[in-house]
Amino acid sequence: MSKKFLLCFHDFSVWNYQSVVPVLESLKDLAGRPFSVLVIPSTEGADESAVAGFRSALAQLKADGFELALHGFKHKAEFSQGRSYMGLVGMNLTGGEAEFAGLSQYESTRLLQSGLDAWNELLPGLAPSAFVPPTWYSNKFLPGQVRAARLAYEDRFSVTTAVGRRYASPVVSFAGIPKSFEKLALAFGGLMLKVPVGLPRIALHPCDFPRLSEQVRDLIRAALNENRKLVHYNEL
Repeated sequence: MSKKFLLCFHDFSVWNYQSVVPVLESLKDLAGRPFSVLVIPSTEGADESAVAGFRSALAQLKADGFELALHGFKHKAEFSQGRSYMGLVGMNLTGGEAEFAGLSQYESTRLLQSGLDAWNELLPGLAPSAFVPPTWYSNKFLPGQVRAARLAYEDRFSVTTAVGRRYASPVVSFAGIPKSFEKLALAFGGLMLKVPVGLPRIALHPCDFPRLSEQVRDLIRAALNENRKLVHYNEL
């Protein structure tokens, strides 16, 4: 069985699409094919021209072969009476970005549906290929709710397809870690790409560019040099 890896660009939104699209195109040229882009669908507070431009950019990415996945709703948490203590801890650790952390069943359902509704406003008729909760913090109800929506689901340590096949999936990411830990993250990324089992992920964020551009490109080259095949969620 051939070795595979996922290249996932997180946090693509109405607020950054103009600066991020050139980065995606550059990485596509290096990787040899388009990859997975995780979309924050909420456009609340954006003006009509920005929303129109965002919608056009998404349609063009899809036409160019990029895979589009749903990445929460706003990527910023709302107040919820149903959030558990551990969910509040996750919120604190992520600066309020872990919007699904520790939610009750009702609140998790409501927020997932809000994300799907916002997605459908942007891309009517096109289902997302996967759902990835912001910062990977979740709740015990969310994986089943995503499966019921017939989407692949990703957590911090694994990827589960829409039909329930689970892959162990280590991930390297630089977002949210101190700069002093970046070299360690790079070393871990290089190591995980050498291990012949599992489905390693390279998770990129807008804040990685341009500061870590060369390091990111080195990781992608390392994956390709290990004869790993770049795949999409919907190819698993």
